[in-house]
Amino acid sequence: MSKTSIIKHKGYMRVLPKFRNISFSSLVITTILALFIVIPFIMMFLTSFKSMPEIFDTPNRTLLTRVLPDSFSLENYRLVITGEAKQLNGISFLVFIKNTFITSVGAIVPAILMSCLAAYGFSKFSFPGKTIFYYMLLMLLMIPMEMISIPLFQIVAKWGLVDTYVGIMLPGAISAFGIFLMKENYDTIPKDYIEAARIDGQSEFGIFFKIIVPMSTGAMMTFLVIKFTQNWNSYFWPLLIVGSEEKKTVTLGLSKFTSDLFQQWNELTAAVILSLLPTLLLFVIFRDKIVSGLMRSGLK
Repeated sequence: MSKTSIIKHKGYMRVLPKFRNISFSSLVITTILALFIVIPFIMMFLTSFKSMPEIFDTPNRTLLTRVLPDSFSLENYRLVITGEAKQLNGISFLVFIKNTFITSVGAIVPAILMSCLAAYGFSKFSFPGKTIFYYMLLMLLMIPMEMISIPLFQIVAKWGLVDTYVGIMLPGAISAFGIFLMKENYDTIPKDYIEAARIDGQSEFGIFFKIIVPMSTGAMMTFLVIKFTQNWNSYFWPLLIVGSEEKKTVTLGLSKFTSDLFQQWNELTAAVILSLLPTLLLFVIFRDKIVSGLMRSGLK
């Protein structure tokens, strides 16, 4: 009973099943770690409603007034959305969000399709050199983007894709991690389903789209969210490939609010909050699918 949470209330005892196997010390440590993660986001959210004098006038304020804004004004959000903030040069921050959304979604579609097809081949087929090719593929996970950026930029420039949406999307169209994640999921699907479908006369593509894909939606949604977040937060490649203001992504737009001499913290935090909304919404929508997909793929 030492690991069971008990509540005594009005003469009866009730067992909390969610915490039945969680010790009190583990719960305290988890809560403290969660606070370390959540508190900076809360502070950033509250700062987005402040003016610059409020932010820098902390010595003359109490602890509560340092945290809470004098008034929850939406002026910072208005300046960011309309492009009236000095750092944006008249371009709405929503333009950067739109560019990032287009490139992120555009890279996800081929990445999911090719990752699933390649993973299906590695998982359910046997061919010469299969193990060697698979481990060579996993080695790509250890190669940073910066190492291949120069030859990749030369290829994109040769194809005339510099400062275009396709040029931004190109590196994210193939994912070694996606192949690994989907293969681990496909390995859990019994081959009996595939053999039965072949006996019924299904083609390999029919088996893949009618049997494998419906049974692996959790892992696919997990990869979708991870890949979308990775593309959304990408900074180095867009910095290298984008030249015009109208094609800049969210990360490049956020960098406009900082300089060596001055940082507009109130407008920057408002822009950060706006940039977080799409990924946060995506996680909330596919939360259950992500958990089930990670558990089935063996990534705990």
